[in-house]
Amino acid sequence: IQIFSNWIVLNTFIPISLYVTVEIIRLGLSLVINWDIKMYYEPNNVAAIARTTTLNEELGQVEYIFSDKTGTLTQNIMTFLKCSINGVRYGDPQSFSSGPKVPVDLHSWNRYADSNFVFYDQTLLQKFQEGNQHCQEFFLLLSLCHTVISKEDKGQLVYNSQSPDEAALVSAAKNFGFVFKSRTPFLLTVQNIHTGNEVSYEILNILDFNNERKRMSVITRIDRKIVLYCKGADNVIFERMDSGSASLKTVLLDHLSDYAQDGLRTLVCAKREISEEEYYAWVQEHHAASILQNNRDEALDAVYEKIEKNLVLLGATAIEDKLQDGVPDTIANLARANIKIWVLTGDKQETAVNIGYSSKLLTDQMRVFIVDKDSKEEVQTQLEDANGEILNMTGKSGRNASNYEHTSIKMSQIADETTSNTGRGDTPSFGIVINGHSLRHALKDDLRDILLTTAEQCKAVICCRVTPLQKKKVVDMVKTGKKAVTLAIGDGANDVGMIKAAHIGVGISGQEGQQAVLASDYSFGQFRYLERLLLVHGRWSYHRMTIFLRYFFYKNFAFAFSQFIFAFFCGFTAQPLYDPAYITFYNLIYTSTPVLAVAILDQD
Repeated sequence: IQIFSNWIVLNTFIPISLYVTVEIIRLGLSLVINWDIKMYYEPNNVAAIARTTTLNEELGQVEYIFSDKTGTLTQNIMTFLKCSINGVRYGDPQSFSSGPKVPVDLHSWNRYADSNFVFYDQTLLQKFQEGNQHCQEFFLLLSLCHTVISKEDKGQLVYNSQSPDEAALVSAAKNFGFVFKSRTPFLLTVQNIHTGNEVSYEILNILDFNNERKRMSVITRIDRKIVLYCKGADNVIFERMDSGSASLKTVLLDHLSDYAQDGLRTLVCAKREISEEEYYAWVQEHHAASILQNNRDEALDAVYEKIEKNLVLLGATAIEDKLQDGVPDTIANLARANIKIWVLTGDKQETAVNIGYSSKLLTDQMRVFIVDKDSKEEVQTQLEDANGEILNMTGKSGRNASNYEHTSIKMSQIADETTSNTGRGDTPSFGIVINGHSLRHALKDDLRDILLTTAEQCKAVICCRVTPLQKKKVVDMVKTGKKAVTLAIGDGANDVGMIKAAHIGVGISGQEGQQAVLASDYSFGQFRYLERLLLVHGRWSYHRMTIFLRYFFYKNFAFAFSQFIFAFFCGFTAQPLYDPAYITFYNLIYTSTPVLAVAILDQD
């Protein structure tokens, strides 16, 4: 009985309150993140929000970051800059005459023109004045092929859209004289400023955009003809174009390449005239697919494929989406902290690479490998060649940094560094760019290991033309293959799968709704706050928790050890050394309160 009595007296050695105290500290650390004024984005009135209390310590152990591009690294505020119509480029600097740049005067003849819309190429306006049919049909397509909703506010038309791209294109059409006025389920009204006519076009069908199709189409009736207008990614449009557009495709590819190298987002526009017989036969198939109870989306996609073929190219659009403030410095600092950054985007390869350089994800000192082949064997060869070259240049199979190496880097150390190179010393650094069609093969079981082996030795990885499912698979591959702490950050619904797949999900509250924010563990208004979240709050949380655990076990051991020594003098009679009131105050005030304060507020 005395033995058991002595064990009861020594019960304070067992940290029963540890779990409760840890949860209180985690809650306090989350509140510190929420109250951090340096992570508050004033223009949109967005504060940082920690939606979990269990991941704060892991923020300081992140080794891989997976980021979306549009809306995450960029502002997602689209500006129509250039276009190519029937093989002719408009908006390029080459079209400027000598002397100062003079913007096109749109307001003198178009009362709907936006005051903040600027376009410098006078040639396009001259084409409209000459009645150029190609230009008119191109902008008619932009004014019809969309799901934008219009409303009038103080005499000005305001467009609301789920996609900033669509709103920018419809606004461009409005500024050049094709004004989308209103819509009903079956009619869409467009005013042609050049002719003064206001026409209500019958909308027969809308073939919706999704991340798998990468295009949208509308079928409308114009002058008793049934016309399909389509806009989408260049690769999907070119796969479905008519053979008669081959020569225009060659010219358009050059224009698209130049636009992408300037970091612009591009879309290709095309049309097709459909016979009455073909359309009505297709409508029956479309109706049958639309009323299916199971696999409706797949059936509709198959039906859409049947009508979206033999497309005649009209041209392409080029939209600017600027980087957010502070993105290059943030990426450079995260790279110095030995965190590998993967950008997963649906944009063209050239656009993604251009953004990679402008954001300092890729540097001039970095050896960048391109994986862009179509067949599985060619992709395997490219990956093996890249891996072999890395081994030859490094002389070893890659260097795995300590799991905690990057968390020991302080903000003051980073700020004092003068070099912006992500590499360290003379060690060569590498980057890899892989296309979506190549990634499809690389993610298969027999190629996944070599993809992971090659990519883990690279400071930066860019995956372009990827689908939301591929984003999720890439995160799962690294998460399971490397056993490393991963973080995914995005701003739209297409990033939700990636955010949920990673250990830590971060949502950007931007222009594409709140789906990513609601699915995330942490959210804020700008990508640059990720640096403070990881390198400041992540390090503090990890450091504070280690201090707390050491202190907690030390104070329990000190208290129990004195009682254990006293047992030798009282004959192990279970006589307590301290008064019960002192024991209560010891745990409640003298030890718990100070350690809670240190574990929540301590900084270094």
